[in-house]
Amino acid sequence: MNKSRWLTVALLASLAVNLLVVGVFVGRVISGGPGPERMPSNLGWMVRHLDEPTRESLRSEMMEHNKRAGPLRKQMRDAQRTFNRQLLDSTIDTEAMSQSLTELRRTSDEYQTEMHEMMLLIVPKLDEQQRRRVLSTIRRGPDRPPRRNGDRKQ
Repeated sequence: MNKSRWLTVALLASLAVNLLVVGVFVGRVISGGPGPERMPSNLGWMVRHLDEPTRESLRSEMMEHNKRAGPLRKQMRDAQRTFNRQLLDSTIDTEAMSQSLTELRRTSDEYQTEMHEMMLLIVPKLDEQQRRRVLSTIRRGPDRPPRRNGDRKQ
């Protein structure tokens, strides 16, 4: 390649890196950035629709829950990966698969128990309207937008 092509490639690479850095910076500013002020994602979705004072009052308990739930999530992912590898092995070892499924079930049960305990701490602190919103979020899932005609009352 001649000099002008190398210069063009270098300028385009520089531009791409700069756009990436600016995008990361803007994304962090918009999302509130990483750090202890953010709600844990595993339950944060359930309370993100609540007003700021309510979220703030729940923040320390949710961060403590996240410390307990994090290792459980890792154990679950590890057990799932182990099973996935066994599933793709050329020879099937049913005993090993049975053990990995047992481990996956055990870690999943522990994680679900932790989530339920956290919900038992959060829900009593919410008023009726907030509990309805939580129920609506649980029913539709954390990643789906609210219904346009409003949620049905129970």
